[in-house]
Amino acid sequence: MIVDQNHPSLFKLIVDKEISLRTFHPEDAEGLFQLLEQNRARFRPWIHPKTLHETAKATRIFTIECFFDRLEETEESLALFRQYSQDLDGHFLSPRPSLEMGIWYHGSLVGFISVQNSYDSYTAAEFGYWLAEEWVGKGIITRCVSALMDYKIANSNIERFVIQCAATNLRSRAVAERLRYRLHMMQPNGEVVGEFVYDRAIYGIRVTAWQGRNKANSDSK
Repeated sequence: MIVDQNHPSLFKLIVDKEISLRTFHPEDAEGLFQLLEQNRARFRPWIHPKTLHETAKATRIFTIECFFDRLEETEESLALFRQYSQDLDGHFLSPRPSLEMGIWYHGSLVGFISVQNSYDSYTAAEFGYWLAEEWVGKGIITRCVSALMDYKIANSNIERFVIQCAATNLRSRAVAERLRYRLHMMQPNGEVVGEFVYDRAIYGIRVTAWQGRNKANSDSK
């Protein structure tokens, strides 16, 4: 993790020389909404409607929520809250259950990634992600998930990681398989995305297996 000099309170993780992850700031709202608009038809069958913010206003509220969820309560944060309070229009800020970030590739916002504790275990972390069509095929999501796994291992008591997706979402499944997650089960009709219903593929990997794989790769170099 490094500190963003423009917004020192934000979480930022450098993945590699091409990719960085950062908590959303309200200034990101316009770019995020444009990215959603450009990819909405492609995303709709695979991504839950609540994540596909339908309006510029809803997108801005989302970025404000993400921003304030990472701020400590200080005089500065209270001043910032007053600055953005009109944008909320009475919307109540609720704690975000996950770490939700933008993906920046060579400085451009290209996607979204989140990681949160699994609903059935505080020692399991689950990923969610999407990437704009233009940037698919560059291994961006795989590299982001890998970097976040290492970060979570170093900074929490995580014991395993989970990726769940529609069985027919081959791109999402490919991320799990490239990282050598194990397919635990297929859950019939377990993935509901708006009006779409799919069988759900549930992948997982234990921290010990991930660390063993990394050590083997290091020893082979």
